[in-house]
This record gives sequence, structure tokens and C-alpha cells, in this order.
Amino acid sequence: MSTVVSPQAQEDLREVHRYIARDNPAAARREIARIKEAIKTLADGGVDGREVFLESGERVRLWLVSSYRVYYRRLGKVLQVIRVYHQARRPIER
Repeated sequence: MSTVVSPQAQEDLREVHRYIARDNPAAARREIARIKEAIKTLADGGVDGREVFLESGERVRLWLVSSYRVYYRRLGKVLQVIRVYHQARRPIER
């Protein structure tokens, strides 16, 4: 299965890295690696998160990685990553 990371999710990942790297660049690299490994696992199809609705009404799935929520959906043979969002932020789910 191929993976497509939305522009917003790409920006989310950059923001995660910037925020953590201010205090600990090595920890930032490790956290990004954990998130990317989880995305790879999701693309392999071995696991699946619960279904949720975003504020926009869009139905997606959610997978937790550390303190981050990876919002994604499968479209045929494509895993589409919608957002990577910290749990402590204002919810984007309904």
C-alpha cells in the first residue's frame, strides 16, 4: 500500500519537530521516527484505528502514537494521512 501525506500533515510533522527540537533535537528525531514507523505499520495493513468524525464532518480513522493522533483513511491501495495532531490541543474531532 502506498502512503500519501497531506500538506497539512506534512506541516504538522514539521511543527512537531520544531517544537520538540527547541529543547532536545535528538528527542525530536526520535518522535518523528516513531510517528513515521506507525504510519508505515498502518500502511502495511496489520492494524487499524477507530473511526472518528472531524469537525468538517469528514470520516477518518485515528491511531495514537505517544501524545500524537494520526488521522488517516484508506482509499483503495492508498493510505492517506490527513493530520498529525497533539492530544493536548483543541480537539479537531466532533
